[in-house]
Amino acid sequence: MRWLFDRNVLENESCAAIYRYIKENPGTYPQKIIHETNIGRGTVLYHLDILLYAGMVACSMDGKVKKFRAAQKAIA
Repeated sequence: MRWLFDRNVLENESCAAIYRYIKENPGTYPQKIIHETNIGRGTVLYHLDILLYAGMVACSMDGKVKKFRAAQKAIA
């Protein structure tokens, strides 16, 4: 995923919206993001992977549910 470093991840409107939602709602989970942002499931899951890979969000497990929060090193 070298291309991640060639441009700003948050230039993508969906990715930016997902990241903003996570920053405002730490500990949120994919289904909640899908419901609250009205972004499709596949798009949300794809961009969560991108944000994780870029180090902008962190993920933890709560039982079987992945919960996301903004990573401490993320500046945006």
